[in-house]
Formats: sequence, C-alpha cells, structure tokens
Amino acid sequence: MKLRTLVALPGAAVVALAVAGHWIAAGLGDPGRIVGRPYTGPGAGLPLGTDGAGRDVWLRLLAGGRPLVLVPVLAVALTAVIGTATGMLAGYRGGIVDALVSRVDGLLLAVPPVLVLLVILHGWGYNPVTLVAVVVVTGAPFVSRVARAATLQAMRQGYVEQAVGLGEGTVSVLLREILPNIVRPILADAGTRLAIAVSLTAAAGFLGFGPDEPNWGAMISQNVEGVGLTPWAVLAPAVCLAVLAVTANLGLDRLAARLDR
Repeated sequence: MKLRTLVALPGAAVVALAVAGHWIAAGLGDPGRIVGRPYTGPGAGLPLGTDGAGRDVWLRLLAGGRPLVLVPVLAVALTAVIGTATGMLAGYRGGIVDALVSRVDGLLLAVPPVLVLLVILHGWGYNPVTLVAVVVVTGAPFVSRVARAATLQAMRQGYVEQAVGLGEGTVSVLLREILPNIVRPILADAGTRLAIAVSLTAAAGFLGFGPDEPNWGAMISQNVEGVGLTPWAVLAPAVCLAVLAVTANLGLDRLAARLDR
C-alpha cells in the first residue's frame, strides 16, 4: 500500500466520522445521558469511558464532529468567493481601487483571529452565521492578497491584453480570462483557510460558547481537568481535530496540484 494511501485513510475515517457520526449516535443512544460515574475508564459498553459529567465519550465523539465540517466548508467557500473577487478587482483595476482594497486587507490582517472570534461571538451570539462571519472576516484578506498577486501575474500574459483590445468588458475579462488561470493558487490557499476555519470553529466550543451539545472543541475544554484519570475524553477529540485540519489542508493542496498538471 502506498504511503499516500496510508496517510489518507485516517483523514477519510475522521471526515466520515464527523459527517455521519451524528446519525450513528442517534441510533445508539442520547449523547447527553449520564451513563456512569465521572471519568470512568473504558469498559463494557463504554469503549472510551465517560466524561466529567458521566456521559458516554464515544457517543459524544460521534455526535460532535458535524459542526466542525459543515460550518467551515461553507465559510471557506464564501471566503474564497469574496476574497477572490476583491483581489482580482484590485489587481485588475489598480489605482484607488487597489489602494482601498489593500488598506482594508492590511487592517483586517493586523487583527488576531481569536480577537475577532471573541468580539463577534460576544456581539452576535453563538450560531452558524456568526462562525461563518468570523472565518470570512479573518480569511478573506489572505485570499484577496493571493488573488491580487495571481491577477497581476496573469495580466502580464498576452491573452488578457488581447481580450481588452477586442473590447471585452471588465467582468468578462475577469471571469473568462483571468479567473481560470488563478484557480490553482486559490485552491492551494483554501486548504490553509479550511484548516484555520476548523480550528476557529473548535475554539468557539473550547472557549465555552454555544449550547451544551456535543462538540469536539468543547469536549476538550470540559474534560481537561480529568485528563489524569482517563485521557480519552480529551485525547480522542483532540486527535480527531488535528487529523481533520491536516486532511483539509492536504486534500485541497492535492487538488490544486492535480489541476497544475
């Protein structure tokens, strides 16, 4: 078996667990039900033991991954669209448009993502819309910089000048001539954006935001005090989060590399 396949298998398993685990958990029992003493070790019927409240860690692990896939994927897709559009427009138009976009990007890049997370969650509350907003605000400036640089490089090619000479409008040139030639760097950057989006979404749960529902980030925060008694309530979600973030990054990098052939 190739090394690449061996690396991909854990990632595929964790993604499948995150996407389908919610339905599997629903058929096995209530993840919020107390089934034993707090921090009970693995045993019959409890493959990963219990957490600090006496709940089944395995059931909560199954049910806690879906928000960390659906929200980041939607957020990164929106981030890529907004960042690519602003970066392409800035690179193509130049002048005051480029200066304005660059200033806004520089301002947003100077703000730590965790600070943006705290401000937006405190202001708007915890829900999928606010989490998407955090990812967009913190990620779009990076995508904009990548798209602007790629656009400037594409504009040096003769086909852009030819399209302009034939009378094509700005929108037509951007969508038909430039966008297809900057997809690869945008996709490569999207892998990093997705990994960061997963981390930010998990951080919201880790910091105590949101309802008391299964969430891998929240599981780490809630059970860190009992890690010396039974580590699985912390170790299992932490490993899943790490594998999910790495898989997201490597997967989109691989897709960008295939497009480059």
